[in-house]
Amino acid sequence: MSELNLVPAPASVVEHDGFTTVPDIVSLSSFTPLSGWLARALEDWLDARIQPVPANTPGGDRAWLHIAEDTSLADGAYKLDVSAAGITVEAAGAAGAINAAQTLRQLVGRRGFSPAPERGAGVELPHVSITDQPRFAFRGVHLDVARHFMPKDELLRFIDLAAAHKLNALHLHLTDDQGWRMEIPAFPRLQEIGSWRRDTMAVHTGDARFMTGRPHGGCYSLEDLREAVAFAKERGVTIIPEIDLPGHSVAAIAAYPQLGVGAPFVEVWTGWGVNDCILDPSEHTLKFFRTVLDTVMDVFDAPVIHLGGDEVPYDRWHSSETVRQRAADLGLASVEQLHGWFLGQLAAHLAANGRRAGVWHEAVSPALPQTAVVNAWGGLDTVVSSLAAGHDTTISCYSHLYLDYRENNDPREPSGCEPLLSTEKLYGFEPLEPRVLAAAEAGGAAITGIQAQLWTEYLDTREIRDYNTYPRLCAFAELAWSRHRDYADFVARLDGAHLDRLTAAGVDFRPPAGPHPWQERPDIAAKTGRSR
Repeated sequence: MSELNLVPAPASVVEHDGFTTVPDIVSLSSFTPLSGWLARALEDWLDARIQPVPANTPGGDRAWLHIAEDTSLADGAYKLDVSAAGITVEAAGAAGAINAAQTLRQLVGRRGFSPAPERGAGVELPHVSITDQPRFAFRGVHLDVARHFMPKDELLRFIDLAAAHKLNALHLHLTDDQGWRMEIPAFPRLQEIGSWRRDTMAVHTGDARFMTGRPHGGCYSLEDLREAVAFAKERGVTIIPEIDLPGHSVAAIAAYPQLGVGAPFVEVWTGWGVNDCILDPSEHTLKFFRTVLDTVMDVFDAPVIHLGGDEVPYDRWHSSETVRQRAADLGLASVEQLHGWFLGQLAAHLAANGRRAGVWHEAVSPALPQTAVVNAWGGLDTVVSSLAAGHDTTISCYSHLYLDYRENNDPREPSGCEPLLSTEKLYGFEPLEPRVLAAAEAGGAAITGIQAQLWTEYLDTREIRDYNTYPRLCAFAELAWSRHRDYADFVARLDGAHLDRLTAAGVDFRPPAGPHPWQERPDIAAKTGRSR
């Protein structure tokens, strides 16, 4: 076991005797320009002033911090060496250099995670040689800000902590039945009406609804989201935005009723689950959402724009003579086929603008373009079927990768979401079963990577979002990054230093022994019938 307590665990760590004190002025040479954030962060982490030295000048390779190009390394891979002479990093590109910097951040200790690191204390780094590379190219975390809005400062903090664990994608769930979270200037009612609901269900049981009695809402401005994109990009994270349709669209229909089918008036939904309110697959609706997607593409630079497509109820389509005629006019055998056709039309609009569509696995159909990337959130069977259909697929299985689930059935656990997912179960997940690899080969498709999901129906505060996310996201990061895993060693590294790093960052994580008294929520436990 390494005493460095790095998370995720590197591929190879060789610890040498001794420590090096960081000088007051650190000469830096780099083959790739450092972002403004990384240059500032290095000064904070190392408690030193960075003095750039051009890499191609005499002596540049002898700078105290030297970042060299090694094109033989895989994307995201790096080598990091700390010795009495200083720090040497080797990487093929910016991604590897950023990953090396995040490892260096952990070597620095608590001050690397503190919002206000102590100045003048001096930093000592252990002598070490690390060779490392990611298991999966795509290492994502999905964040639902539609059910509970996350203020911008919390969103940026979430991104920074994800990057600190070498995750490189944030799937941002911006719209759902319970709220619309992105300003669209062409359609102001999406913000004025669609971003607020009059109440929220805190707990849902078989025979009772526990409502908070409080309105909830919020909406990001275009400036907010552009700032988030830039913030993430500097840290090597791509934000993939999601506009969920044609189901999960109550908030949009509440703002613009002509988008819906059936009842002329709906309000932003206050419950959870699947609502039967659905978009009308009309030319008007397609035009509306092409305009929405134009704004999304203008703000987000991700190669993939997610269209959702999950949990689509067809009852209102069946009941509508207009929709049934629409399907017939298009030569479709049933209204169900409008699902794939509708998504296909918007995917074509994205493709015309150089982007790929992302969807959840329910959207896979012959009408969906083969270029669409699928998040398979069911069991591994859905991963297999998506790959077999020829779609590049991101493993997103609810059984092991849903962070809103409860850690265990202890009545002191604060979440109102009943399924269980222990940190150990998540950590032990093996996504690359032989049948998955065989399906990818047979379908000519790629396993793009793996993604954890944080749905927020029952996560209504920053504190409980922290509690549900950490340390399980640490375990997920190791699953996504490290080829060799040992749970006992992982727990030791958490206890050895990593939980201290999270504490320094102000994270209200779940303690290994269970919730602190102030993290418990007896009102939730009482409403779910769990005795204390």
